[in-house]
Amino acid sequence: MPAERRARRDTPSADTALYRPPGVLTVTAPEPHTGRSVAVDPAGTVLGRDPGCHLALSNEHISRRHAVVRSGDGGYVVEDLGSRNGSMVNGNPVLGVVPLHDGDRLTLADVEVEFRLTGAQSTTPGRSEPPPGEAWWPDEPTQPSPHVTRSGEDSPRSLRHELQDAPGFSVPALLLAVAGSVVGTVLTSAAGTGPWGSLAGAALAPVVGTAFTTKRAGEKGRVRAAAIIMLSAAALFITWAGVSLADLAAGSSVLPGTGERPNTFPAPNVKDPMPQTAPTVRQELRIEAIAELDCGTAAIGSTALCPHPVTIKNTGTGRLHITSVELTGSHMTDFTAGQECADVWLAVDEICAITVRFHPSAAGPRRVTLVIHQNLPPPDRGTNVSITGVGGQKDPDACIEGYVWREAVAGDHVCVTPETRLQAQRDTQLAESRRSPNGGEYGPDTCIEGYVWREAVTGDHVCVTPATRALTQQDNTLRDSRRMG
Repeated sequence: MPAERRARRDTPSADTALYRPPGVLTVTAPEPHTGRSVAVDPAGTVLGRDPGCHLALSNEHISRRHAVVRSGDGGYVVEDLGSRNGSMVNGNPVLGVVPLHDGDRLTLADVEVEFRLTGAQSTTPGRSEPPPGEAWWPDEPTQPSPHVTRSGEDSPRSLRHELQDAPGFSVPALLLAVAGSVVGTVLTSAAGTGPWGSLAGAALAPVVGTAFTTKRAGEKGRVRAAAIIMLSAAALFITWAGVSLADLAAGSSVLPGTGERPNTFPAPNVKDPMPQTAPTVRQELRIEAIAELDCGTAAIGSTALCPHPVTIKNTGTGRLHITSVELTGSHMTDFTAGQECADVWLAVDEICAITVRFHPSAAGPRRVTLVIHQNLPPPDRGTNVSITGVGGQKDPDACIEGYVWREAVAGDHVCVTPETRLQAQRDTQLAESRRSPNGGEYGPDTCIEGYVWREAVTGDHVCVTPATRALTQQDNTLRDSRRMG
């Protein structure tokens, strides 16, 4: 073959046309329109209620210009033209431009149209109008279609409406989910998995059940996912509420395998499952080890943790509720009692400890009374514990609130923030690693490159960063403003 002819054969001609099988649109429902068809014009075939449309439809739910089918990249596409009641392809809303394939079913409101690639070269674009005598009001406003997904300028059908029509999202489905949650709770409780295991069983069983039932009902996509989540959550809540109420009425877990635990499921306050009512049998509260707490001596303006907590123990025959703790006496502002035991239920022989802090406001002996109240029959005057302490002379080096001694070296009473004190301790621990191993210009305390002497006090040759040294000098300058004295 001559080279010139071979070159022309291998090079695409500008006149070569891309072959595209002709497309045909055929109405398949509803009955009055069935069988009407029109060939697709590659430039665009418009479907709607207007007489000027290529496929004119006498349906009150069809917009005047509802949708258009035209050539796209390598095939055909459909686009909704802002219709009131929307368009769908194979049940999916047409949002933007959607490709069409042979056999696709195009739904316009409540009219169904089938798209086919005929392969016939003789098919030419045309027009199709409703037969004479058929009721047709092309100029009337389009009526809303209540059971059609909306698109265009209107929003797609909401998930709420889709769930309302979903057979897998119903009261029977919820009852099955609750039954599965109850069964999961019973099985995991009987296996001795504990409160959290019972909760896991109550939560996972309805998920498995609803996944199976929604699949059998034919649910798909977001409708199925939403149905599984909502049904499982509702089943878990109903099971949790029902079992918890039964536990509360019985005073302990009602399910087998739970032993003597008070709740089937985890509770925020496991120690307090009982109503706050006075028991029929009087309970006693005993102070362990001490009848009087001595907090020792503390400097005026300082705060010291008392060496021992006030320990209480339930020595009765039933659960005991510590309702509150309070301090009384003329020196009550010099002491602070922790609330660790307030509003706590104690089982028989159970112990609770209350911390006490001493912060004297004046010199000399200080005394208060700690009153521990419980749910005893009246008159309940509480159980009293005497707490004492001695206010010492004001330490001139004591720091104001929010500051502590730096203690970079022994006797370093410069007041700094707690974070600065921790940094000083870390720098001291790392001092050896920051010195030049062979010494240097400043002897064995010469710092390696990047570090300088801290000099918190004279002779402090701990190596730190320049930023830490600057902070140290600033703290030294502010030392007097941070002292109590």
